[in-house]
Amino acid sequence: MSGESTRVLAFTCGAIVAVGAVCITGFVGGIHVISSRRQLGPHRVRYSIRRREYQQYRGKRLLDLTIVTLVALPAIVIGMAGALVILLEDGGPVVFRQVRVGRSGQRFVLLKLRTMIRIKRSKDAFPDPQDFTRIGRLLRRLSIDELPQLINVMRGEMSIVGPRPTLPYQVQRYDSRQFGRLRVLPGLTGLAQVNGRNEMTWSERIEWDLRYVSDQSLWLDLKILLRTVQAILVGAGVAGHSRNDPIARM
Repeated sequence: MSGESTRVLAFTCGAIVAVGAVCITGFVGGIHVISSRRQLGPHRVRYSIRRREYQQYRGKRLLDLTIVTLVALPAIVIGMAGALVILLEDGGPVVFRQVRVGRSGQRFVLLKLRTMIRIKRSKDAFPDPQDFTRIGRLLRRLSIDELPQLINVMRGEMSIVGPRPTLPYQVQRYDSRQFGRLRVLPGLTGLAQVNGRNEMTWSERIEWDLRYVSDQSLWLDLKILLRTVQAILVGAGVAGHSRNDPIARM
């Protein structure tokens, strides 16, 4: 196994140990302390949202950490199997890193399993179909390529449920209302992903994201998770990406 794959395994195992420790601490000392914690950094997209609008419902961080802990072992096994077939088909690297915009305009590095032969369009929201490897198409169809983002969740950069994190150039095209989707942590899945995903325009997706920001709750997150399983099983919304979308086009 390559050095890249070994580093991914070591880092993921370490992340799982850290998550377990955080969960235990949260149950004993009060999970609300963890829930209010936020990752900070130097890079932000320029816009203004008041601090009081960053609130998430109580227990959301606990839900994230609980889910990560429960799925950690199968995620590691499936993720390493995916990394191995990527190495066998197209060599390294197996991990794709890309800067995305999260809550309050904070930039972070999103992690995915690499599904493309060439990453020449890494700053574009429209990957060319011929750039995907055969195994890459399968990984995307089953959303297995998103598994490394559990590390982003553990770091506090993402949540399990929330608007999908987008590219900086797309955020610069938001109007003042659309910036509202950045009031919460981005997620692995969300209302837009279970209501059409890539089949919708970005403006339509953002409307679903704004609805989530307004209505977020534990019950809504659980419903989205159940519908996500169904969407993955039927492969709903994987294809799409109109190149004429005014928000997403380069």
